Amino acid sequence: MSHEKDRLFDPLITYASGGLTVCFVIISALFPDRMARVIDAALAWTTANWGWLYLAVVFGMTLGCLVLMVGPWGKCRLGGPDARPDYSNFTWFGLLFGSAIAAGIAFWGPAEPIFHYRAVPPYFAGADPGTPRAAVAAMTQSFFHWGFSAWAVYVALAIPMAHAAYTKGLPLRFSTAFYYLIGDRVNGRAGKVIDVFAIVATMGGLATTTGLTALQFVAGLKYNYGLELGDGAGYAVIAVFTAIFSFAVYTGLEKGVKIMGNLNIVLFAGFWAFIFIFGAKVYFIELGLEAGGRYLASFVPLSLFTQPGEDKAWLGAWTVFYWAWWASWAPFVSIFVARVSKGRSVRALVLGCMLLPSLANFMWYAVVGGAGIRFDIGGTIDGHGVEAAVFGLLRNYPLSGVMSLVALALISMLFLTSANSAAMSLAMFSAGHERPHKALRLFWALALGAVAMVLCGTGNLKSIQSASILSALPIVALLVMAMASAFKGVKGWTKRGPAARRAGAERKTRC
Repeated sequence: MSHEKDRLFDPLITYASGGLTVCFVIISALFPDRMARVIDAALAWTTANWGWLYLAVVFGMTLGCLVLMVGPWGKCRLGGPDARPDYSNFTWFGLLFGSAIAAGIAFWGPAEPIFHYRAVPPYFAGADPGTPRAAVAAMTQSFFHWGFSAWAVYVALAIPMAHAAYTKGLPLRFSTAFYYLIGDRVNGRAGKVIDVFAIVATMGGLATTTGLTALQFVAGLKYNYGLELGDGAGYAVIAVFTAIFSFAVYTGLEKGVKIMGNLNIVLFAGFWAFIFIFGAKVYFIELGLEAGGRYLASFVPLSLFTQPGEDKAWLGAWTVFYWAWWASWAPFVSIFVARVSKGRSVRALVLGCMLLPSLANFMWYAVVGGAGIRFDIGGTIDGHGVEAAVFGLLRNYPLSGVMSLVALALISMLFLTSANSAAMSLAMFSAGHERPHKALRLFWALALGAVAMVLCGTGNLKSIQSASILSALPIVALLVMAMASAFKGVKGWTKRGPAARRAGAERKTRC
């Protein structure tokens, strides 16, 4: 194992994934219009033929995580019975939330509910657009997209990965999550192929977020300050962001990442409190409560809403896109979750990384999204694009100029936390161990920026979103195996009696 840690990278994983990435960047840069058409056509095919798979698998992940939490396996402590957490609860939650959500919630928080308010989702077709019933339907649909299902994807991978890493001494990489199904083959060619899929998916998912962040940042500068940055504005923003997180991942600023995690929570909570205090407080509370009840009552039918025999354009643009986006983020987020969750029980991990973040998302959407409905910011979206939604919302509040700067800071911090984690995870995948060389970390950080630039170059929000759906298709299938691996890995914990577990019997398989 030592010779693996000494080498710069794993040849099979790095050449395969790096080669695919370089080819994609070159072809997209040379033929941007043709690549956009290919991506859109592939998206239509995937949604029509495999949309049901995304829905079924994510629903299964959610149920599986809840079973692990409430069952006897919930007491299993990752790292062994004597392991203790490395981070306080506040820092731990900040790291989890910042790495997994990033700037996406700032992008869609004020925008998605108003979309559904003006054009009611098919599941709630009985509600008339622009009515109070439509507002509840819009918020319920938004809760669904950012609720339990999204976070279950990360937890379903993090549990078997952390279990195998901390009890079997395996490196924290994507393929480790499948140890309890394929055994030592995770160290062979099968494991390497799995890690290649993980790299490709992560590139698509993070590039999507980078593109959306760049669009939002440019829109904020133009909408608030009248700065016309020209056609190359998106490239410039991506270049600056890429330079920042490339420097961070190259130098290994672990302390800085922890600080950013705490700062994310402070900015997030402060922005939310400002919108709530100076907004329609009673309306936000009532809308959030009713939508929360509708969400719980409609969770199963919403999860399995496939629109058989109907046009699936809406489904592909929203639910399938979101499920694919979460799945494409799952490889690197699950590694990050596993790294910072050593010493936590399975039950604490599900609570801390699935239920509590979902509650935070619900509160964000009820207030920020509710404000978007209350002030009807659809005009801003029509005139300036969805990326300007949060800034159009702030125009209805005092200190809008100052709060726009806070919004830009929040967007930047959330994104940089995630990008740093993603680049480090990609380097770990391609190195085959947990301490990749800084040159390899730099390569993947720059590669993330390059892929984001070519997607941003299409100038098409749909093409940027499509990258997640297409890159995540192999990962969605692997999620089923990961969930099975999680149950197989922890089932041995319940076979031994309490006394044996306390005594640390059968150390090689203990939790």
